Amino acid sequence: CQKDKKFVFFCIFFVCLTHEAVAGSDMIDPTNYICAEYVATVSIEHAPPLFEGIQMDGYVAAKEGTTVADSKIMPPLMLEIYALCQSQPEAQVLPLWQKVRARLPVATSGTWRADKTLCKAYNDNPDDGSGFVIWLDGYIRGKDGTDASVLKSDLDLNNFFESCKLEPRKLMQDAMRKAAR
Repeated sequence: CQKDKKFVFFCIFFVCLTHEAVAGSDMIDPTNYICAEYVATVSIEHAPPLFEGIQMDGYVAAKEGTTVADSKIMPPLMLEIYALCQSQPEAQVLPLWQKVRARLPVATSGTWRADKTLCKAYNDNPDDGSGFVIWLDGYIRGKDGTDASVLKSDLDLNNFFESCKLEPRKLMQDAMRKAAR
């Protein structure tokens, strides 16, 4: 039964990554996000809080100095965080995420890298890249210590996408920093 849950979770995660990133109310502040919110999202949406989890993972990756977005670690990571959060609803998710993520393998290569991925990669493959957009937004907020984000509004997100279309050789993180408010 547990294996079936993990498989279903992975399938839901994969589907989420293949849809375009959407700005709005799902943007989180990783420093203030608590377990009750994480668990409530699962209860309301009947699915893991993927959008929120991807942001959190980008944020934590920046704090750890990791530059590669690794979708393979997300299913076990999010399942463990969910289990921990059920028993401690008042706890902050950030330290739990950091603790669990520290035990998982760290990717050193991949297509989606904060330090090397150009806008062209997203332009060529937006279905696969939309999850990276969410992750990179969390990463930049963690690295720069800012709350500026393209996820705050559809206008900011669209400005980022437009910038990437106009300058495909630009690093995605540079285009995102310019569009974030």
